[in-house]
Amino acid sequence: MDGWTDPRAAMGTLPQYPHAHQDELVSAAGRGMASVATAVLGDRLNSFDADRNSDGRQYFVLKDSQGESATVWVDAVPLVRGTLADTATNTTSQHYVIRVSDRLPTQMLDRVLAHELGEFMAVRERAASGLAPVREDLLREGAQLSAEWELSAPDRGRIGELNWLAARTTAPDLTAEQQLAARAEFSALLDTCGIRPTAEMGDEEAFKAQDRAARIRQYVSARALSASSRRLFDTLAHPIEALPPADATALRAARDAAVRAERQVEAFIGRREITMPMPGYDQNGLPLPRDQLEPAAERWAQYREQVSERTVGALEGQLAAGQFPLRKVVIGGGASLTGRDPEALLVDAAGRWHLDPGNGIVQSADQDRDLAQWMGVDPYAAVEDPRHRVSIHAVRVWEDQLATQGDVVNGRARLRLGLGGELLAEIRPSGPDGQESDTPLWVACDGTPSIATGLTPDAVPGMPRGATGVESRSEAVRLIGDRLRELEGQAVPGARELRAWLTLAERGGADARTVLGALESSALKDALMDGLDEETGARMDNCFTALDSTGKWETAREAAPGRALLGDEVAENRFDPRAAQHWIIAGSGGTGVANAEIILRENPDAYVTIIGNAPPDALRHQVQYPEMLERYTTGENPRLTIGRTEVGAVETYQHENGETWFQADYVIEATGERRTARAAGYVCSLGRTNPLPPALQVLADEVRDRGGEISGDLQFDRDDQYIGYGLTFAVDGREHRVDVDGAASWQLPREIFAPKTGVQAALNEMGQRGLPSETGNAAPGFSPIARQSALRARAVAEAAAGDPDAVRRLPTVPERWQRPDLTRPSTVTSTAPAPAPAPVAMAATAPTAVTPAVETETETETAAAPGTQADTPAEPTAQPTAQPTSEPTAQPAPEASAQHAPEASAGRGAPAAPAPGISGSHLWQMGVHRGGAGRPNAPDRQEQQPPPPGHEPPEPGVGLDD
Repeated sequence: MDGWTDPRAAMGTLPQYPHAHQDELVSAAGRGMASVATAVLGDRLNSFDADRNSDGRQYFVLKDSQGESATVWVDAVPLVRGTLADTATNTTSQHYVIRVSDRLPTQMLDRVLAHELGEFMAVRERAASGLAPVREDLLREGAQLSAEWELSAPDRGRIGELNWLAARTTAPDLTAEQQLAARAEFSALLDTCGIRPTAEMGDEEAFKAQDRAARIRQYVSARALSASSRRLFDTLAHPIEALPPADATALRAARDAAVRAERQVEAFIGRREITMPMPGYDQNGLPLPRDQLEPAAERWAQYREQVSERTVGALEGQLAAGQFPLRKVVIGGGASLTGRDPEALLVDAAGRWHLDPGNGIVQSADQDRDLAQWMGVDPYAAVEDPRHRVSIHAVRVWEDQLATQGDVVNGRARLRLGLGGELLAEIRPSGPDGQESDTPLWVACDGTPSIATGLTPDAVPGMPRGATGVESRSEAVRLIGDRLRELEGQAVPGARELRAWLTLAERGGADARTVLGALESSALKDALMDGLDEETGARMDNCFTALDSTGKWETAREAAPGRALLGDEVAENRFDPRAAQHWIIAGSGGTGVANAEIILRENPDAYVTIIGNAPPDALRHQVQYPEMLERYTTGENPRLTIGRTEVGAVETYQHENGETWFQADYVIEATGERRTARAAGYVCSLGRTNPLPPALQVLADEVRDRGGEISGDLQFDRDDQYIGYGLTFAVDGREHRVDVDGAASWQLPREIFAPKTGVQAALNEMGQRGLPSETGNAAPGFSPIARQSALRARAVAEAAAGDPDAVRRLPTVPERWQRPDLTRPSTVTSTAPAPAPAPVAMAATAPTAVTPAVETETETETAAAPGTQADTPAEPTAQPTAQPTSEPTAQPAPEASAQHAPEASAGRGAPAAPAPGISGSHLWQMGVHRGGAGRPNAPDRQEQQPPPPGHEPPEPGVGLDD
């Protein structure tokens, strides 16, 4: 529910209450939700009860007249400006999470809840019939009607408000003045809904058109209206000239107030030109048909390859001509492409969703319905049933359309320091076969580069957990190196030499067994532990455990090539599902479940045993997991088994056929039966490590080698919405900033944000509060990352325009995201309607459209690039020695490609946009900063561009490469 008709909400100037106001709002919801549900649903409501779960959160169980139940959660959290509330709709497990703004005045709460309740009930009812939501609103002011005379979900939200207001006009515990105020608000809302003509009766043509439309809206709305609302309709749903004098006076006052509010909002937000087309639509502005998604994805991939080849050729041509490119640089894609700046050079390996052989993202279209707002796509067009998962082909089309809005290089990049301390991007393009170029391209970074390389690398089995845990080999080496530096400062002989060897071994890609062997045999091993307190000593001991577990994993991979895999290798289809007929998957979280589905789907003869802790609660709220259980764990020949165990280091044994196989003990929870899984294949899906993104690891080494320092901060917009983290690389008297967006931004690098600070824990808690498990989503998921990146694009644009508060850099999560006191007992204990609440002092005009819910998934985003840097190439033979300018005097001289050089200087202008502009006001479009002053021209590009693919196949004889 947005608040554009309340200028305070639209301009972000609602009162800033103390943190305790969140608790007040949640408690008020507990007191008033029953009466709201009774007013909104009427005889469609059978019962309404409230309770609290084990963590103290309050929820409500609503049972309708058909005997079907839904669980409703209410929380008060920071929302974006202009938004009073939104609802995550989970029609898979029938859980609905209403989030109201923590700046919402308490007296406005019940009306807002009435709107959200009406809206999600509409989504729920249509999903039960397998029907997608109605796309266009019918209840809007004016004579123009939507194509189909049906109520949309926002329409049903407005009717929820009408029913609630109608109930208040006769509530016996309200004063006569309060009842009249509710009647006036009901009347004003009829204007907003187009249920009453607003043209003067003297303007015969306009009045007749509006009157006809109003009568149609009244007819269509009748079934959803309560008896009280229908009675008020009979009196108030007439032109102002035909109203009783008191009602006419109240309506004139409401209309005057609405005009003033609209002027304030327009003056604040200004006029925005929307120029980017929405992805997933054809040239006529219609969603691509479902049966065209797969071929469309193939054509868009080909088009993206063409754009990449032209971009590479242009950069090579500039370098060959001695013109060192200076560009805005973005590394990584995925859902973060919602914030795509068309002026930036995008370097993206087209990973994760372009490689995933699965059925699609693990949420339904209902769970990801907010993609329509943040990414500008229609997830419902990609599914047959709104409860079905969004097609992987649709995701590929969306991402490739966004990627090709500007220059893009298919490949990988990492940031480096130039000889003079400049920040450079070393780019290695990849061809259609995925092979990376041996010769890198070098680009100087203009402004702050952005990294969005997706989920961080998998952890290997056996990593120590807990307060003194060590999550990876690289962390173990870093901590041991830090301890050796301390010993070096204490003049301990050999400490400096061992630290230098350890650094070289890690950067050179030495295996963990070699590193562990050198440390175990070193005379300094005991010194590493001496003098440490209990906690630090335990962590140092765990460093050796981590190296030992990594060594066992490396040995297993060598002994069973292609059969000992990390989860990302399965998710990115870099494996043979028939390499084994029985697979053990270590890890029962979302990644493990997704990997199991891929194996079972790709190998119809395979059996899978998932081992680990209890599956996270979010899985049962998703589409994928319940479907897997039903399909693969039942019947005469179940192919999936799930067991409980604490997963340690990988265990292998010699099978009778001479191969190295894997084994693991586990327990069937339902029966307590103890079993041992033995399998030829093993997939490690035990969670993510928290290193620096691969694109930054070499830069960090270079900065530290020069005596520099690295610091970090969390980034929030002015509405306290998380938009990623930022890093500052300070070296040689200069500072370089790099921003990290996307799924990677939810895994803070432990070497910068130390675990003892609690920042990662606070970030996790914020993500869980914003997207509880009942939504079936998680903060690093596809849809929430689309939202985050759109908000980031807007904040960055506002900061570039001079707003100092648009991007706020903070040491930790704002207090507003901390949970308030949840121990207060609920006051709703029965199905009896609660007394009517206090009067609502709300603007006479009702909010218009509803801000869709924020949704995610647990399997998300573009997969991270390889985390190790085995080979560090030598610096280019010549590099800038000062801050790059449009015409630097020194630059690297890579070998230019002869086949690309001629076309690189042919002309200018990006490839044509895939579709003409379509009207809309999505933040991913509004947030793009389009100014180009202060930097050199973009690389030369081809003047004659082939048209981007539509959803129709090319005409005979005209191919995409012609």
